[in-house]
Amino acid sequence: MFLTPPTLEELKESDLPDLVDMLSKQATEYSRLTKIEGITSKTIAVKELILNIQTAIDAKKSSGQKSAIR
Repeated sequence: MFLTPPTLEELKESDLPDLVDMLSKQATEYSRLTKIEGITSKTIAVKELILNIQTAIDAKKSSGQKSAIR
């Protein structure tokens, strides 16, 4: 997990493969936390980060900046 979550603008500057990797890791973290803690401020923050990563991925795809996913 990040000390300070990246902003949407920072995420949009990341490469698509990095975003997909981040999305995978955060989705796993979200699942783990919800099983252990239920819905808390921490799990809500992770979910918001996941949504921001998805938005950044969608922006990359729609702008034509597709690159090979690792």
